[in-house]
Formats: sequence, structure tokens, C-alpha cells
Amino acid sequence: MSKIKQNRKRKHEKSQADDVEFQIDVPKAKFRPFDEQARKEEEQLSQILFGGPSNFLQCLEEAENEAGPSNSNIDSGVGEDDSDENESVRKPAWTDEDDDGIDVGQALDSQRRKLPSGGINSRSNKYSNLLRHKFQSVLGTPKWASLDKRKRTESDSDDEVLRSCGFISKTVTSHLPPSVLEFKKVKDLNCETYSEGPYVNSVEFHPSSSVALVAGNGAIASLFAVDGRRNNKLHSIAFQHYPILCAKFLQNGNEALLGSRHSHMFSYDLLAAKPIRYNLPQGLTQCKNFVVSPDSQYVAIAGKWGEVHLLAAASKERITTLKQDSEVTALTFNPMGDLLFGHSDTGEITVWDMNSLRIKHKFMDEGCLQGTALSISSSNQFLATGSAQGVVNLYGMEDVLKANIPKPRKSILNLTTGVKDLKFNASSELLGFCSAEMQNSVKLFHLGSGTVFSNFPNFETKMGNVNVLNFSPNSGFVALGNRKSVVALYRLKHYKNY
Repeated sequence: MSKIKQNRKRKHEKSQADDVEFQIDVPKAKFRPFDEQARKEEEQLSQILFGGPSNFLQCLEEAENEAGPSNSNIDSGVGEDDSDENESVRKPAWTDEDDDGIDVGQALDSQRRKLPSGGINSRSNKYSNLLRHKFQSVLGTPKWASLDKRKRTESDSDDEVLRSCGFISKTVTSHLPPSVLEFKKVKDLNCETYSEGPYVNSVEFHPSSSVALVAGNGAIASLFAVDGRRNNKLHSIAFQHYPILCAKFLQNGNEALLGSRHSHMFSYDLLAAKPIRYNLPQGLTQCKNFVVSPDSQYVAIAGKWGEVHLLAAASKERITTLKQDSEVTALTFNPMGDLLFGHSDTGEITVWDMNSLRIKHKFMDEGCLQGTALSISSSNQFLATGSAQGVVNLYGMEDVLKANIPKPRKSILNLTTGVKDLKFNASSELLGFCSAEMQNSVKLFHLGSGTVFSNFPNFETKMGNVNVLNFSPNSGFVALGNRKSVVALYRLKHYKNY
């Protein structure tokens, strides 16, 4: 074979119909060019390995047929037949000698862990056996890991490997199951202080950060980092002779409003960690019951003789005074902020239009002699009302805006004493309500099925007299503040985020 010339020009023979000259650029040869001896060696190796370059697959089939049963251990490269009944049990692909040399006691000592003694947890047992037992108890033995050939099927694939490890096809329900609530009691939210009470009147979760505000009639407001493990205190501030009866975050998250029975309120700047005092407008002598609109534009404060004072959230100046026929007991805005609902001590609910600042509608809360609480779901689909008789009525929003005496879609009668507080969670799947007059009077209601979770709280739980409850922004936590300075925190396992 002639040697390759760099950048040579190859001239094709000219035909009668074509007189065009073609030029082909050949790259530089980086390796030693083939000679006749090298080519013969290559063909010889190819013949030995593959039986010839032209009929590769045919040679493979012939090799398999010639091998017969005695040479069944030869790897043909095409595949193996797992139907051999005589070898039903396979050997592990590999073993780690270090695994057999580590005992459970050695592993636990190095990890500084403790496990219940005895059984599989025995300190003299092999640590690999403990890990294998734990894996099989949770996920079972997948087909790909079985040493029994008879358990393997043609459907075994990489997908099954990933599924058994929890990466693919993990069963996740998009909706909250109605039967049993999966929850876990974690560390108390105010475990580092317990000084905000004795009555905890407000538990507010920050709208965008994992931070919660706890305040009570102990005249102390505290901020905590919510993680369920430590719940470290970030900051506390004490007010002299100012028991905090109501506290709310503004939507921007940089400010919290604190109210009491006095004729002034405090704005707590979270960034500067200092309070600013604002005197209430003339005629407003207390600020113990107020709500903030979703866009943080308005602050509605319940006054005397059926008055609702509407303040600008930025300047704390009064915009106007709204009026209903009887004493205001509860207030709430709808999610859009264009409607304000007010409950009364006669059971009548008034709806104000925030654009015209006039009464839009009135209706009676069925079976209610004295209203105590109001809440609207974030989906704007449901309105929940609480009464001093312990009745919680669940209405459809379109029903209450049309009828003077709407029919509740559900009347919840699980409480026997007055409803102190009620809240919807962020996904509008849960409604929590509580009564402070009896211990452990807390219930979580599943809206989809119209039932109360029977396992919350359980019989061993001691929550005390729950004064306030609230859900975190993504429903990962629910907090319950009682009348003994404790804010119990529960992790709702269905919801993955704070």
C-alpha cells in the first residue's frame, strides 16, 4: 500500500461527458500508516475474535450453536437465557469485605447514635444486616435485587431500580386524604421563652419567611425561626403596661401591628427591630380586635356601638367609619380585599363594599345567637362563622351574597362551648377551630369530605385551653396558643413546605 501524502491532490479520470477536476483534501496522518503486514495482522485478529468482518452476526450465531450446553458460561454479548431451572439461585455480583467486619455497636459509636437494644439492633450483629433489614422493611426486596432467578421477569428494567429507591413513581396524593391526618408534634414554637402569656392571643406566620410572631397579655412580642427542631428565638420586645391582644403582619413582611385595650397602637419594624407608637384617631379608644386587608392598604378596627374604623395602613390615619346595627365581634376581608365582613353579637353579618365604602349586603347566621369568629378561605369559595354556642357554620360564598338567610352547607357541632378562633389553611382543604373554655377543644375539619379528623388531637395530647390557632403559609405547620404561655407546634406531613 502506498504511503499517504499530506494535502495531496487526486485527479479523477475524465469521462467524455464530464471534464471537471475534483480536489480532495486529506487530513494529516497522526498515526503510523498501515502497511501490508499490519493489515494482515488486523484481519487475523478480526478472524479470531469475530469470525470475519463481513458476517459478524452470522458468526455469533454459529459460535453459540457450536458452544452447546458445556460452554454455557461463555458471554456471547447478545444475552443470556435465565430460564435455567437447575440454577434458580444466583450469587451476588460483588461483596464488600469491610461490611462483614463492622458490628452494629461500632457503627453506632462512630455515629453517636442510640437504638433500642436487642433483636436486629444487637451490638454484636453485623451492621450490614441491620441496614438490609431496614431497607427491606420499608421498600421490600425489589426484583432486580433478588437472588432467586424465578422472581425475575422480562419487565425488570432501570425504571424499577429507580422506583424502588424512591426516585420515580413515588405515590404522592395531590389532595389531602380525608380519613386519617398524618401529623407530628414538634418542639413548641416559643420553647425558648414561654413569656408572652399567660394568655397567648396572637400567633402569626410571616408571609414569605420561615418566621412566626407570638404575642400575648404578658406584654411581650417575640419572633421565632420556624423549623420544628429548635425554633430559635430571633428577637423579643417588651412593652410597659401594654398587654397585646391582637397582632398582625402586613403583607410586605417588614412591619407588624400590635394592638391592646389602650388608645394607641404600635408598629413593629422587623428590620430595625424597634416599635413606633401611633395614637388612635379620636373616638377610637381601643385596638383589641382588628384585621389588615390582603394588599395591606387598610386596617379595620372594631370599635364601640357597631362602629368599624377604617385606617390607612401606611399612615395609620382614619379614612372613614363604617357602621352596623349591633356590636362588632369579628372582622375579616375576602382574599381580593374588596369586601369586608363583620359579625355581631346578634348573629347578623354585614358586608361592606370597599370601593364604595357602603353596605353591600346583610344576612343572618343560621342558629347563631352571638357571633364570635369569621374566616374566608383563600379560594374565596367558603365562609366559616363561629358562635358563642359552639356552632361552626360553613357557607358557600355565592350563597351568602344572595340570600338574607342563607342555608349553611355544613353545620359543625363538635364543640360544646364558644368558638374562640377559626382559620382556613392556604389550600382551602382544612378548617381549624378551637374553644378556650375547655381543654383540648380543637378540631380540624376536612372540607372535601365534610368530616372532622378523628385522630386530631389524640387522647394523650394535652393542649390546654387553646386561645388561638393558625396555619403557616403553605400549611406545613399548625400552631396552637393556649392560656398557659405555650404555643404548641404540629407538623402536617401531607404538606411539604412551610
